[in-house]
Amino acid sequence: MRHLVLAQARAHRGRYVASALAVVVAVAFVVATLVLGSTVDSAITTSTAAQYDGVAAVITESDSGLDPDGVLTAISAVPGVEASALDVTGPVRVAGTDGYSTASTVSGDVSLRWQQLADGRWPSGPDEVTVGSSSRHAIGDSLAITDIDGKPAHTDVTVVGTIDLAGSPLALDSRLVFGDVAQVRAWAGEYTEWEIRVAGRGGSALADALAAAVPGAHVTTGADRATAVAGSYVGDIGTLRNVLLCFAAIAVVVAGLVIANTFAVLLAARTREFALMRCVGVTSAQVRRSVRAESVIVGFVSAVFGVLAGCGLAAVVVAVARAAEVPIPLTSIAVTPGAIGVGLLLGTVVTVIAANGPARAATRVSALAAMHPLETQPEPVRDTWVRRVCALLAIVGGAVLLGIGAAVGNVLIACPGGLMLFVGVILASRRIVPALVGVVGQALARFGGPVAALAAGNARRNPRRTASTATALFIGVTLTSTIVVGIGTLKAGAPELIDENFPVDVAVMSVPGASDGAVDRFTALDGLRAGTAVANTTVGVGETEFFVTGVDPDSAAQTLRDDVRLPQPGTIALEPSLAETLGVREGEAITVRGDTGARELTVVMAGPGAPDLIALADLQVIDAETADTVWLRLDDGLTDDRLVAVSDDIARLAADISPGSEVVGAVANRQMLEKLLDTMLLVVGGLLSIAILIALIGVGNTMALSVIERRRETGMLRALGLSRSGVRSLLVREGVIIAGVASVLGVALGLLLGTAGTASVIGAGYVTPGGVPWVQLVAIVAAGGTAGVVASLIPAHRAGRTSPVAALTG
Repeated sequence: MRHLVLAQARAHRGRYVASALAVVVAVAFVVATLVLGSTVDSAITTSTAAQYDGVAAVITESDSGLDPDGVLTAISAVPGVEASALDVTGPVRVAGTDGYSTASTVSGDVSLRWQQLADGRWPSGPDEVTVGSSSRHAIGDSLAITDIDGKPAHTDVTVVGTIDLAGSPLALDSRLVFGDVAQVRAWAGEYTEWEIRVAGRGGSALADALAAAVPGAHVTTGADRATAVAGSYVGDIGTLRNVLLCFAAIAVVVAGLVIANTFAVLLAARTREFALMRCVGVTSAQVRRSVRAESVIVGFVSAVFGVLAGCGLAAVVVAVARAAEVPIPLTSIAVTPGAIGVGLLLGTVVTVIAANGPARAATRVSALAAMHPLETQPEPVRDTWVRRVCALLAIVGGAVLLGIGAAVGNVLIACPGGLMLFVGVILASRRIVPALVGVVGQALARFGGPVAALAAGNARRNPRRTASTATALFIGVTLTSTIVVGIGTLKAGAPELIDENFPVDVAVMSVPGASDGAVDRFTALDGLRAGTAVANTTVGVGETEFFVTGVDPDSAAQTLRDDVRLPQPGTIALEPSLAETLGVREGEAITVRGDTGARELTVVMAGPGAPDLIALADLQVIDAETADTVWLRLDDGLTDDRLVAVSDDIARLAADISPGSEVVGAVANRQMLEKLLDTMLLVVGGLLSIAILIALIGVGNTMALSVIERRRETGMLRALGLSRSGVRSLLVREGVIIAGVASVLGVALGLLLGTAGTASVIGAGYVTPGGVPWVQLVAIVAAGGTAGVVASLIPAHRAGRTSPVAALTG
């Protein structure tokens, strides 16, 4: 049999083209998904935590009061340590500018120096520094660095280089200054913070050894520290990985279905060949083994090309992203051994499994019966009921899991549910699709004449063939609709989510008498939309004391991005957990006391996790605390350059109003999340183009199978007088009906999966009907119908060219 398998593979290389192409495209889809997922993950970490690239462990300061120089000495003797760098940061002032600057160190060890020069050179002495690429200082400028109290701490220094911060949240800070450890310590004094990055061998074992060598130190692995820092900007980065992994799981399912359909086409065309082999003495088991052996060869070889194609597709998507100046720089392609292994295993194993079913079906018919032209065989009753039960369980179970995942906001629950629902609908397609095709066909038959009536009858008469043809297009349309709806609803809901997480753009703290004209001076700046003065203090109710923020409800409503419930005069807004602690409900009156008095206020319930708020006028009655903080809202749509300029203006004015003030805000976090979203959408758009290609291949293969199965039927119609153009019209009209039904069904399921998927990622409360791209969904239905027609043209043309005698004799 081994010689027979190899001889058949050599003699009939052409017949493997369609199946090999399906495997290549399917494997490429999966590999591209995994590679792009790793690439985006790596890009996010590099943009937000580049300093931990290649770092084995990180030691950060704790409450134990460790001396960093002593820690450096202690860890140098730990086995596995190859290099270490002490990073020191602290606030400073640059003479001639207003506001605070941040001074950071550049490692003297090149292997641990994460900064990249954009221009100039590295400092070579204590009188030289580098600045960030967004700085207003140019190479050659002389700077006088002082401590935060404005006292000279060093002689003048000269800027000799700029550091490239493109794509990093640090790019929004124009005041960054980089020097060595001695410089930063001299400038910032006691206000410095430090951490030690360690390069070496051993991973977590090295981190454990470092922790043992330096008791009281907080030691983490470099990967964990990078994840934590990246998460501080974009939230839980693990959620992003899970989204991409779910997309990869969908790709695996789609790949398996397309490969199975393709092998059904191939083996259907070889039924007479198998019958001839059995007539000359080859057993059914030997035929099945030969098919499996062929599938192993085809699967593995195609998988190798699929892996290469997947890496190439990922490279193309990354190149397009670079050309489109994607917000987060995708500097390299992250091809992991796992992605290669999954691609090879998927292509080989799924091909063998996909070929097994058609092989068994092809050898189940007797040898003499199989020598006749291929006829459609009725599905055994047992298989029918097994299919129906499995479909019902998959649909019900998948819908439940999908609903739970969307309700609780857990993508790891929703993804398996969506896959189960998707597979369940495919299994039930032999019941669903013919029924829908029958309804549509009857309506069209009234206006299309005898050929249209015959096309509708053919589509209803063979549920398996109709469902098989529709499934290929249904897969592509569902996947496309899911992605389009997911992107649309995510883009519509993400801004509200970002606003909820970062309701205040900028806060200027330690501004005594902030309400006395300070807000007006800030809001007069170009790029500022609104502002409000707030006061923070501690109040008491009964035996419980808690922290409250006093706000002016009118100006705060214009400043906050989130729809926070603001207290009107005479009320206090309490977070539900605090209200439960106090034992009060909405509308009840409580007596709130402060340092200078008490007042009875009515409770209104704020949202979970919201701050406890009180009207500023009421707070000033019960407490002598005055407003000392200003909340600011920036204009929407500011570019990175404008954000830097506006931030500089705010810091300059804050220093003028109150020299000891501090400017903080979530602008960098907001910008990173928006950049991340734009990058993810571009990557998913690249994967969408691959999914469309898979759908077209599947449709073409199943239409070819339909023509093979109906060879004698076509010959009979020709013998009864149907012309060649009539045969072509018959098949094309069938394709229109089936493609239309499959497209509508796919869009409906894609709408459900896309909205539920978005809800599982960002929460159901952020998904609205207005975010659904209805026009694009209508276009997908039209495109799906057109694709079905286009895919049926070649098989229809081939069927029309066959003579009636040749078709009837097989």
